[in-house]
Amino acid sequence: MKTKILAIALILAQAIFISSCKEEAVDPPDISLPQMLVIVEGNTDQITAVMMVTLSKPYDKQVSLKWSTSDGTAIAGEDYVGVTNSLLVFEPGETLKNIEVKIMNDGQFEQDENFRVTASDAVNAGLIKNTTEILITNDDPFMPVLNIGAVTKVTEGNATPQKAKVTVILSAAYDKEVSLKWSTADGTAKAGDDYTAVINGSLVFAPGEIQKYIEVPLVNDLDLEFNDSLSVTVNEVTNATLGNGRSRIIINNDDTFTPEIASDGPITPATYPGMRLVWGDEFDGNFLNQEWWTYELGAGGWGNNELQTYTNLPANSFVNGGKLSIVAINNYGNYTSARLVTKAKKEFKYGRIDIRAKMPYGQGIWPALWMLGANINQVSWPGCGEIDIMEFLGHEVWKVYGTAHYNDGGHQYKGGNFSLPTGQGFNDKFHVFTILWQENSIIWYVDYQKFYEVTQANVKFDAFNLAQFFIFNVAVGGNWPGKPDATTVFPQTMQVDYVRVFQP
Repeated sequence: MKTKILAIALILAQAIFISSCKEEAVDPPDISLPQMLVIVEGNTDQITAVMMVTLSKPYDKQVSLKWSTSDGTAIAGEDYVGVTNSLLVFEPGETLKNIEVKIMNDGQFEQDENFRVTASDAVNAGLIKNTTEILITNDDPFMPVLNIGAVTKVTEGNATPQKAKVTVILSAAYDKEVSLKWSTADGTAKAGDDYTAVINGSLVFAPGEIQKYIEVPLVNDLDLEFNDSLSVTVNEVTNATLGNGRSRIIINNDDTFTPEIASDGPITPATYPGMRLVWGDEFDGNFLNQEWWTYELGAGGWGNNELQTYTNLPANSFVNGGKLSIVAINNYGNYTSARLVTKAKKEFKYGRIDIRAKMPYGQGIWPALWMLGANINQVSWPGCGEIDIMEFLGHEVWKVYGTAHYNDGGHQYKGGNFSLPTGQGFNDKFHVFTILWQENSIIWYVDYQKFYEVTQANVKFDAFNLAQFFIFNVAVGGNWPGKPDATTVFPQTMQVDYVRVFQP
């Protein structure tokens, strides 16, 4: 028995001895970043923000973390060099490491700015304080910031010479004289024709002044033309820092054109100052030029529940006497007409477009002179954009419509209308339907009287900055005009005297 007790005692003593030789488990350390670091921006030498990252105690294993920067009022790329998921490693026994972020210096006075450094994904350690706010203090002497207006709009004028006045503003009053030099550059507006060029013009702010104007003299005329633009650029600034130094001047045309009045209605010239005729069809001879035009055929409602079938029959369309005629016919309730397009043959981006035409009339008669985007097969309608140069409802003989259709989260459209004086109708004589179409602007005219305009400010203009083709047609019935009734007389003919496309 004593022997057994002694053996058990020896075993227990050995177990206690072995246990006492084992190392005690050691808790991992904690990682801390400083709460804030203040750094002076600097002027010429590259400044580096250095943050001390500490472990709460030495550790016999490698410790690591990832760190990234994030914007506050300071912006990566402008005020500091941004970093994403950079790795920081503590070797066994190390308790102090540095995170370094480069600060971007300049000579511009500005407010103090801040950004953050954040640690994440710690390995073999806990994160106690994982974010440091870095405050960049400005060390530049105060100077005001000079900005010029980004866009300046001015009306061209007719008799009295006009000046485009570009606003120039200092951010604050300054006790020193501030000066700048500026120059003009052509856009669609040309020096000498549309404005007077200036190279290294000067402008001076007396001490305390905060607003002045750059003035560019305009050259006025009586030509109905596109709105034009030029630019003004600030080249040099003294005693201020330059913010926005470029302005776009838009010269809004305010001229009208009085067309010649022929016996059958207004007529417009074949040439215009500063423009060239890039394509036109005068419809001379006795045949439609099928190198330019294609017949679109068929029925099916054409998306508007229209009643007609389009044909290529001479009864529905023909050229004679310098005119194109498109004729809607009623064959005992079966309506036929014609629809002509220049798709893939004559397509244009921008221009002054004149179409001289005479309208049919009657309830349910719906002629149109219009355009569709040449990319319609790729993006469909309304993504391709639609410009209705002229639409007419036969029961309202005194009124025509101009409309832009486009896609902006679905079909959208904007348009206006033009009415003749009481007692006149578009079916009585020819009239000229015009658009001035340029980048980010379409203006509609009848006999050179403006009645509507769209710009990139009120429509999504993407589709209208691409090429389009012409469509001339006379529809019968449809959602908008409704069906013909007992008052509608057939046949009804739209006559087109000419279509002309001019570009600068």
